[in-house]
Amino acid sequence: MDFHTVVILAALFATVAASLRYRPDVAAFTALMALVLVGVYSLQSALSFLIAPAVVVLFGSMVISGVIAESGLLDLAAGSLAKRTRHMTILAAALYVVAGVASGFVSDVAIVLALSALVAETAKRLKTTPVAYVLPLAFVVALGGRLTMIGNAGNVILLSTYPQTTGEEVGIFQFTEPALYSLLLAVPLFVAIAKYAEKIAPSVPTAAKSVLVRALVGESLDGAWKKEVETRERVKILTKRRVLRRGDVLLVKVLTSDIPARLRSRDLQILPLGEVKSDHMEFLVVTQRSRLVGKSLALEPVHAAFPVAVVGIVAGGPVSSLETYVFKPGDELLVAGDEKAIERLAAYYRLERAKSPVKTFRPRLAASGLAGLAVAVALSQFTDTALAFIAGTFVALAGGGRAVERLYQMVSWETLIYVGSFIGIGQAVAQTGVLQPLAQYLNSPTTVFATAILATNTIGLVPSAVVLGPLITNQAALMMYILGTMPILLPFAHPAVYLVYKETGLPLRDYLKLSALATAAAVATTLAGIELSQLF
Repeated sequence: MDFHTVVILAALFATVAASLRYRPDVAAFTALMALVLVGVYSLQSALSFLIAPAVVVLFGSMVISGVIAESGLLDLAAGSLAKRTRHMTILAAALYVVAGVASGFVSDVAIVLALSALVAETAKRLKTTPVAYVLPLAFVVALGGRLTMIGNAGNVILLSTYPQTTGEEVGIFQFTEPALYSLLLAVPLFVAIAKYAEKIAPSVPTAAKSVLVRALVGESLDGAWKKEVETRERVKILTKRRVLRRGDVLLVKVLTSDIPARLRSRDLQILPLGEVKSDHMEFLVVTQRSRLVGKSLALEPVHAAFPVAVVGIVAGGPVSSLETYVFKPGDELLVAGDEKAIERLAAYYRLERAKSPVKTFRPRLAASGLAGLAVAVALSQFTDTALAFIAGTFVALAGGGRAVERLYQMVSWETLIYVGSFIGIGQAVAQTGVLQPLAQYLNSPTTVFATAILATNTIGLVPSAVVLGPLITNQAALMMYILGTMPILLPFAHPAVYLVYKETGLPLRDYLKLSALATAAAVATTLAGIELSQLF
């Protein structure tokens, strides 16, 4: 074994080990630069991996999925399901299917962020344990990435490396059929796991934020009983009257996730203070130093001083009306308006801007995002996949406005650096030939399947695909590898799963109980899905 081989293998193992403790992109890029220093690559060759076809495809999919997520389409679809369902198990099954299918095209983390709050709020409303249903959602999203060859970073890498290794092209939907069968079979089992999770994780809190708003009673609610409307519309009416009349303006407590739909509703429509000139909404927190402390919106009409509308407030005390409530530190205002106007308002009144804005449905963004995805998928059937996704990215950004402004935030740049750097390290490892003896074992479907499960749960999706991808030489083995990617057993194996694990604070022992059941269910349904795809 020569000096370069030793250094390359050391770089590989050091990167994997360091990624468990430090930022993976920094670890991988440092290792790639180490290969430059010892002469494995020139600097130009090493940097070229950062714009490798797989990285370009990943960039395009991030932008397109970011536009779709930013449009509020997922939130609207999930909110509609939640509003029409009164049983948590039915709602969970429906949302798991939606999330699983969407994760084949949209960022896993974006889906979890969009749907987990809704699942938690609905679970709390229906008096069940929120975390019990949120964690299986993350499992489903992780497994849904197998639906397409752009569903996760590992698949994107294999979409590029497999043709280079074998000369055979792979379509984006090459293995969708068995993966879809597997997903549909797994959903009922994951709902059952959620029911079991209610027993072992009853004390983990997940808060659902509500906002006090003014709401106008529509014609359809004229003469309706207050309690009936509260149950049907998922609200709490604070006005003291038993029967509602058309034209009444009520003080209502609404879940944050329901606000976008309420603004368009004709039944119980939100009446903001001021004119809504933009669909962008943010929470502003009243600080100790804020100029709003000790004042009300009647005395300090922020909606008149700035081009924003006050949609509602989150108050720490009793409220008789939005206009007369006297603010205290810790209270929040939900405002709608241009981001720059909100920034000026926050700076003047010394308010702290919340990290996550409230999403509203933007039809133009949804249309451009879906069109971009359609263009990318369609063109990939006839031309280079990277070029197809570049075209799809431009189409998705044609929606303009907020999508273009938030382009930088839509892309996980550290992931692109990590993937590009690891591709360079993986190619160097492949050129040494030290892993070539493993290729004979990766021709067996059973071995490939087991190896994929083990590798993606330990070293992760990207290292597994980079190291093992060049050893896969036929489509049967590739299919078993793709379907064997089940990074749910350990919490750090998948970013969406780790996000939920960290946010819920579930003890590791309890997590492993659930993830072991989920992995066993995924293995069984995947094997059944393969059999069904061969039958039909």
